[in-house]
Amino acid sequence: MRVIPAPRWALALPWATLALLLALVGLDWVRQGGTGRVVRDPVCAMEVREGVLPTAEFGGRRYYFCSATCKDEFLKAPGSFAGAAPRDEHLMRGLPTWLFQAGVAVVIVLSFGLFELAARRGASAALSARFDLTALPGVRTALKSRALVESSRVLMASAFLGIVAAGLFGDQNPALNIAPLLTWTVWWAGLIFLILFAGKAWCTVCPWDALAGWAAKGSSLNLPWPRAARNIWPAVALFLALTWVELGAGITLIPRATAWVALAMLALAAASAFLFERKSFCRYGCLVGRVSGLYAMFSSVEARAKDPAVCSSCRTQDCYRGSDQGDGCPTFEFPRTMTLNTYCTLCAECFKTCPHDNMALNLRPWGADLADEGRPRSDEAWLALVLLAMTGFHGLTMTPSWPGWVAGLEASWGIGYWAAFSVLMTLMLGLPAALYAGLVKAAQAQSQGRPYGELFVRYAYALLPIALFYHLAHNAEHFLMEGPKLLRLVSDPLGWGWDLFGTAAWRPVPLITLEGLWGVQLLLVVVGHVYSLWVTDRAARRLAPAGAFKAQLPMLAAMVAFSVFSLWLLRQPMSMRVSGM
Repeated sequence: MRVIPAPRWALALPWATLALLLALVGLDWVRQGGTGRVVRDPVCAMEVREGVLPTAEFGGRRYYFCSATCKDEFLKAPGSFAGAAPRDEHLMRGLPTWLFQAGVAVVIVLSFGLFELAARRGASAALSARFDLTALPGVRTALKSRALVESSRVLMASAFLGIVAAGLFGDQNPALNIAPLLTWTVWWAGLIFLILFAGKAWCTVCPWDALAGWAAKGSSLNLPWPRAARNIWPAVALFLALTWVELGAGITLIPRATAWVALAMLALAAASAFLFERKSFCRYGCLVGRVSGLYAMFSSVEARAKDPAVCSSCRTQDCYRGSDQGDGCPTFEFPRTMTLNTYCTLCAECFKTCPHDNMALNLRPWGADLADEGRPRSDEAWLALVLLAMTGFHGLTMTPSWPGWVAGLEASWGIGYWAAFSVLMTLMLGLPAALYAGLVKAAQAQSQGRPYGELFVRYAYALLPIALFYHLAHNAEHFLMEGPKLLRLVSDPLGWGWDLFGTAAWRPVPLITLEGLWGVQLLLVVVGHVYSLWVTDRAARRLAPAGAFKAQLPMLAAMVAFSVFSLWLLRQPMSMRVSGM
């Protein structure tokens, strides 16, 4: 087994964090009575496990509450809640005031106190830590197995077609149809967690790519992707368009719309497969691939060439060109010089084609790519800003205040819903970008004449951990609270009254209580903030070595502002529009 000498904690940290998260969930499960009966909070309509405190009695009946806030509201007028009909939507309480304040204090102390001392110790050595998983028995054989990959792709493609069928032909009540829950809660939320530990493994089994590739096999025109579009702006535009439709029209609650969005993505992938060479859409146009590509820079897994000297002596370059053993890199990456995860889909073709077995699948520290000097790109920098803004915007649209803001803008400006929504979405995109641009300008004054554009692009990558971990914190509430309902829906995926696996009548309990969820969310935001501070520190030391601390002060202010905003969002109650959470 090949181990590069370096601090072992760097490799262990991602898995220690995962263990801590699982321990928080597990301890909360045990503390609250495990699989207790599911009951509904009469105030916010959220489903909780029987036995969860606090409780109150009224009219000879015991009521259970998600939080002390709901209990206090109930006690003010118990009669109005006890006899009320169940509501169609329910409210999830956010972080309590004391926990929000504690989180803000931790963020500030880490930013301007303890972190500066810790940042000077051993970061460079830690980044070099690698462990080659192909040294383990069977791993290299599995990566070279075409049957294993193809069978996995067939399985995922079948699941995809099943979701489309459910969305198109099933009951259009989102609580009875598997398509919305499996797509927007389980898959999308789970995908972000998967990236943390397995990089772009999803791309290996992507059903859009699989179905498009099978359909176009042997009939593609193999045209080169237009030179002017060899960037990720097409994917950024698609991401913005999907966000606009998703949040504006609420398609996450419409099974048929979910199916049509899935089919639209398949159509784009298929059109590209018929027209262009290799997997051009995967590299330039796929919004899922490009969002996961930036996030994968943080991942704890990478595919890399083991020994550069072996690559230098290779004359065939089969890893790029392809051979009888497999295809050339589908996203035009050259493993010999590849240093970032962004465009690698972990398809393992290079493992099959390399005649020297010189490819490694490495475990590595989190964020290794973000600390690499690399070749920063403006389109990637802007996508990082978009991700930061859009994850926050998504949370904002779920707060009870959001409908009032839209209605107020409609009334005051005399415009329709879509126009008002678009204005507010544009503001949410523009304000973080404007704040960031202003703070980069302040940093330029301390950066020894570095061009503004260079600072803008390089520092933007430091925003990714904050965006990623707020994304995780927000998705955790859906995944842990709503995800278990999948156990019921798999028995009746179309809402037609089936009971395929005997689970259709189940009412699965949430995997965590609200108090436990708050702890998970706070931990995730703090971890993301620490990594953003670390990337900012490394960037500042490269860009302004003579005055790194002063140069990064404006960016530290940006990190604090964005992390505090993340905590503020998590403090807000969220309107969940599907009952039965």
